[in-house]
Amino acid sequence: MKSRMTALLALCLSTAVSALAQGTAFTCQGRLSDGGSPANGSYDLTFSLCDAGANGTLVAGAVTNAATAVRNGLFLVTLDFGASFSGAPRWLEIGVQTNGGGAYTALIPRQQFTAMP
Repeated sequence: MKSRMTALLALCLSTAVSALAQGTAFTCQGRLSDGGSPANGSYDLTFSLCDAGANGTLVAGAVTNAATAVRNGLFLVTLDFGASFSGAPRWLEIGVQTNGGGAYTALIPRQQFTAMP
């Protein structure tokens, strides 16, 4: 019984230590439609961090993910805005264009960051 508890305690401690090594990058998953249908193909996406849902001030970005694969409307990217999260409310502004296709179109509304486990 004692060796089981020691192993469990060691596992908990190693988990706590590894949590301190987290960086500032996070995963962002989204859904994109093109002409009312789920998008498929390669799209250029740009992400900016703002301090308000509309207007406001740019806090960080733009981070561009060129040639992002979108399948059945779903995409997954890793973003890193550095130490831009001070505890104040933040919104994510996303721009999209077909791969290499001209100007970015801003997706409205901006998405507010909320806490999740």
